[in-house]
Amino acid sequence: MDEIKTLLENVLSKTSDMKQAFIDLAPNSRMNMGIIGAMIIVGVLLALFGLKLVKLFTALCGFGIGAAIGAGVVQVMHPSQMTGMIILFGCAVVMAVLAFFLHKLGIFITVFIVSMAIAVTANMPHSLLIAGIYVVVSLILAILAVIFTEPLMIVVTAFAGGMSVGTAVVMLVDLPFAGVARLVIGVVVAIIGMIVQFMMQSRKLGKKEKKFSEKIKEQDSVESEVEKARMILDDFDDDTDEDDE
Repeated sequence: MDEIKTLLENVLSKTSDMKQAFIDLAPNSRMNMGIIGAMIIVGVLLALFGLKLVKLFTALCGFGIGAAIGAGVVQVMHPSQMTGMIILFGCAVVMAVLAFFLHKLGIFITVFIVSMAIAVTANMPHSLLIAGIYVVVSLILAILAVIFTEPLMIVVTAFAGGMSVGTAVVMLVDLPFAGVARLVIGVVVAIIGMIVQFMMQSRKLGKKEKKFSEKIKEQDSVESEVEKARMILDDFDDDTDEDDE
């Protein structure tokens, strides 16, 4: 138990160091500027079109978690470098394919990973208790996302995109109170993204309802015409019977 606790504490410490080093990157090279630009572009796309890009997003998350699983297998097995690369890449591809084609599994993985990333970006956990709370909340959101897919995916992708943009802006511009600025920018972008996505989803549902209504009207019209034809035939039969008499 103590070994597991020590391992988790080391992971938290390394994650915190990596996050701080990433945020402290100075935009003084083409590589750093490229990373910042990519974060802004991806963040805006996620915030505004997350639901439409959900298949691609789930595949990428599946690839990431598969790579992590593969890295764990390599650490345990200690294979040759080439074999290790094959194992890592194979696990990543398998998980990406599963996440892409098994929609519910992909949604679960994506929401869990993104929820954890958003929580860590907003406030790095410095204790196992906080980390445990993050895990539990992320699991609850992932389960709910499987049931209420569209609204939760809109919220999660909007916040994921917002936090990506907020982090990139803080890296690009030397703002005072960087942590608060990152949160404020992220929340503003997320709210805008949610409004846009919910509007697009509402319009999509409106179009579906309109098509369904038109189909029902067309069906009623056909039934009405058939009924009129039947009545005409009945009148014709009655006239024929009277003539025969």
